[in-house]
Amino acid sequence: MPISRRRGERGASAVEFALVVPLLLAILFAMIDFGFAINRYTMLNNATREGVRAASLSASGSEVDKVVNDALSDLKGKVTVSVTCQTPLGGTCGSWDANHTTGGVAVVTTTYQHAWLTPVGKAISSTLTLTKTSQMRIE
Repeated sequence: MPISRRRGERGASAVEFALVVPLLLAILFAMIDFGFAINRYTMLNNATREGVRAASLSASGSEVDKVVNDALSDLKGKVTVSVTCQTPLGGTCGSWDANHTTGGVAVVTTTYQHAWLTPVGKAISSTLTLTKTSQMRIE
């Protein structure tokens, strides 16, 4: 038995659908964009940790840079790696390659410019700057 509708309710479901769909799409696109950004931040975290481990084993600054960039080889965009150190007494070193000493702390900071995938993320900003810093004792 077919359901009959009143004459004034014929287009109500189409109007409700048209009002709800943009909101649902915005939520879906936001989940995709932020999930992808969280994935990139996790990759950045892991690469920075690998770089600081290499630095703690007395690798040169260029070797640390190569370790981090190799770990982030799948990323498109600009990756910046900074390697510094602290002395065993807590002061700062000058240059990593010349002044790191056993017992000090290696500090690696990695920055990545993440580009959004969908218009929802691009409405917030053109890019998202992800930064991670890791520290480890120099052996």
